[in-house]
Amino acid sequence: EMKKIIYSILAIGLLAACQEDKSDLDRLKDERDSLSKVQTETAVRIKQIDEQLAKLDSTKKLYTVTTLIVQPQEFNHYFKVYGTVESNKNITLYSEASGKIVAIHAKKGQNVAKGQLLAELESNVIRQNIAEIEKSLELATEIYKKQSKLWLEDKIGSEVQYLEAKNSKESLETRLETMKAQLAMTRVRAPFNGVIDEIFPKTGEMAGPSMAMFRLVNLSEVYLTASVSEAYVGKVRTGTPAVVEFQSLGETVKSEVIRVANFINPNNRTFDVNIALSGDKNFKPNMMGSVDLQDYYADSALVVPSRIVMENTSGESYVFVCSSLEDGIGSVQKKMIETGMSYQGKTEVLSGLNPGDKLVDKGSRSVKDGQKGRIVTLD
Repeated sequence: EMKKIIYSILAIGLLAACQEDKSDLDRLKDERDSLSKVQTETAVRIKQIDEQLAKLDSTKKLYTVTTLIVQPQEFNHYFKVYGTVESNKNITLYSEASGKIVAIHAKKGQNVAKGQLLAELESNVIRQNIAEIEKSLELATEIYKKQSKLWLEDKIGSEVQYLEAKNSKESLETRLETMKAQLAMTRVRAPFNGVIDEIFPKTGEMAGPSMAMFRLVNLSEVYLTASVSEAYVGKVRTGTPAVVEFQSLGETVKSEVIRVANFINPNNRTFDVNIALSGDKNFKPNMMGSVDLQDYYADSALVVPSRIVMENTSGESYVFVCSSLEDGIGSVQKKMIETGMSYQGKTEVLSGLNPGDKLVDKGSRSVKDGQKGRIVTLD
């Protein structure tokens, strides 16, 4: 090859000598054309020599990269919000009546059953009234029975006497029911199964409808409430997957949305969602947790590590694709792509790649478009 180039240069010299009779313009044009041809042949030969050197020269610096093959896979995207644990069975119990507390039958931390007596208020006056009414009712009932027999069966007396006896009996029955209801109001009972979380008063203190007596909690039915931006109103619905993390407990719970509010708060443009929680965990009301809510899902998407996606000065995304050649020599080409959402270090590629493409992974920021050489892959 070098001999051919040397002969070409000599031929150019002879040609120039033989064309002395031509005009200077024509002679210079011929010489330029000849030199251009020699230059092209020289560039081709230098390229061939470089490729051979790359194969034979073990001391030449080569880039070492890893590659990955793009295959369709499932892709999820989540956004984060924060919420607090709540329970429909987390209430404060009050007395329905006023009076002195004569007994407290529960202890803090005690498990109680629905209907169990928790506290009693003084009720001596009410009990005395009930006893008096019961005696009066016995007499009124006896009179009513006799008056009823006389009037309805024997037609003795008058209907007015019969109606008066009946009214007296029924009035006492009504008063007795009222007094028994008032007596029940002096008893504080558990409205559901739960744990006594707090006892506020002490025996001997006065209680009333405005005075808290017990906090009763049942943690078997807890949930987390979070406020979500109005921007996600069409993406979050009942059944939306959710991942709840409690840093204080060091636990992560996979769950789903069980309720979506139909009202948007005009002050902060958010709506509330409830996420189910398991009752066998140590969740406590008002405990804070972070929630990842799924707003996008694709069952078959081309996903690449976000670290290998780069951008040019125009904001366009690209990756490097590696094609393997013989003897371990690889060729790297820049490939423009259109990206979708990114989550946890992964980015969905909407267009620009095909399943099976081999991408430059580690070392992608060291290679250049069109670079050729022995690219050693580690996988």
